[in-house]
Amino acid sequence: MPVLEVRRMRRTELVRVTDLYVRSITGLLRRILTPDQIRSDDEYGSYFADRIANDHDLWVAVWGGRPVGVMAIAGEWIEELYIDPVDQRQGVGSALVAQAKALSPNALRVLTLLCNAGACRFYEQHGFVAYDRGRSPPPEDEPDVRYLWRPSRERV
Repeated sequence: MPVLEVRRMRRTELVRVTDLYVRSITGLLRRILTPDQIRSDDEYGSYFADRIANDHDLWVAVWGGRPVGVMAIAGEWIEELYIDPVDQRQGVGSALVAQAKALSPNALRVLTLLCNAGACRFYEQHGFVAYDRGRSPPPEDEPDVRYLWRPSRERV
């Protein structure tokens, strides 16, 4: 298996990474939400390519030249973190979170839907602690949870 590389997304990869994002988010949301809570593939693609790619620091995880994960960072916030469905549970998300911690060593925050139990477990396993709850805007209109990670300060 090739070595996993985590690096900034190249603008030439935007189409491939947008496709990865759309497949990942729609695959997830179809499992946890009802059809009326999900936007179209075109809407998700436009949102990523027009807004996320222009307003965030984008990082990709790449195996053998193929993007398998994407993370959007804004300050101390992980705004988006999606892994290609066929590459999940192979350490890709963990590698991206490690990169986020290196970029923001004092604190990281993330918001996820409470019904996304897999994401909640993932962030908790990586040291994130829930600190606030709210509700996502329509069309999801679901309870959400904000997580915070801070480095442990062990005293010697």
